[in-house]
Amino acid sequence: MMIASKNPALQARIVTVLPLSDVRAGSALVWHAGRLLVVQDDAASVVWIDPLSGQTKRWVLEGTGEQLAKSQKPDFEVAFVGPGQTITILGSGSSPLRRRGATLDLDTHAVRIIDHGGLFDAIERALGREPNLEGGVLWENQLRLFHRGAGAQNSAIVEVNLDVLSGAPPRVLDVVSFDLGDIDGVPLHFTDATVIDERIVYVAVAEDTPNAIEDGPIAGAAMGFIDGRGAMWTTLMEPSGHPSRRKVEGVTVDPERRTIHAVTDPDDPDKPAELLTIHIDGLQSISAETCDATTAPEQVRAL
Repeated sequence: MMIASKNPALQARIVTVLPLSDVRAGSALVWHAGRLLVVQDDAASVVWIDPLSGQTKRWVLEGTGEQLAKSQKPDFEVAFVGPGQTITILGSGSSPLRRRGATLDLDTHAVRIIDHGGLFDAIERALGREPNLEGGVLWENQLRLFHRGAGAQNSAIVEVNLDVLSGAPPRVLDVVSFDLGDIDGVPLHFTDATVIDERIVYVAVAEDTPNAIEDGPIAGAAMGFIDGRGAMWTTLMEPSGHPSRRKVEGVTVDPERRTIHAVTDPDDPDKPAELLTIHIDGLQSISAETCDATTAPEQVRAL
């Protein structure tokens, strides 16, 4: 078990909020070549966004790409650049219908829909329960997938072989369970992750729900960081200075401007998703002593 400690030296504040008229359920966010790619959990389409002009362009993955009913949605929740000149998208795996993915070729713009049932079966056996993947990062030639817990069930990072994305048999290499803390008594759970400066950056939401399917009230959101010393987090604040209750579901980093972007899912088909920019203070000043002393050394090294 790895325990993420709340760190008073860290501060995370939303700087700007941009409603996205073309997106209703933002679930993952990727930065590539100066643009943002927003993934939706209720539609077989993604949306490119120019962060400077706000212009959007839809990329249909299959069918018409339109919104689908909750019982039919692909629940695409994981997105990252790679391997190679591709963007990989995975479903959450929280039901048999949600165990597919897509590979987007950035050179040819071809889209390939893939059944990842074998991968999700292996993850389910390793976790001992149905997976609910929300994020993924390529790390040290392996794929690390972020399972979102619910209620008292902890979140987890599941490490699998990277070549599973090329058709190799799935192998679960490691599973690390996480206690991410809570906001007002509601446990925080992973909703996405990315990498900056040899740190994993994650977003987590305290949603009062007992399972992966039902939506619940949001008690708050957090920004967190994982590195070789441990895991730490801070409450995400609104521009007003009040704690945010937005359901932040995607995060990525513009490495040139060193800007953190995030996207929300309002859980309402009549409300647009929002694109956020987030400012972090205090990260560079954190020393090794600020990490939680209850973290086992072998688990820290694994991350």
